[in-house]
Amino acid sequence: MIKLIIFDLDGTLVKHNGHLDGQEIVLNNVKKFFETYIKKEDKVIIMTARTDNFSAKTEKFLKDNNIRYDHIIYNLPYGERI
Repeated sequence: MIKLIIFDLDGTLVKHNGHLDGQEIVLNNVKKFFETYIKKEDKVIIMTARTDNFSAKTEKFLKDNNIRYDHIIYNLPYGERI
């Protein structure tokens, strides 16, 4: 069965606010999780409070680090994701 998987970006997949201080890194075990549990047919949505001014930089970073996604939602409010 195809899954829809939704992730918050900062603090979940990558270092929180790493894009602001030049220290963007993928958090431990994220790559392994994607390789192990997310199948090609699954759909992945990433959401973030980052503005779309960071879209090119963010998407290049994710591609360079083999973090696949189908869609990214930018400009969400800051705060807890429930």
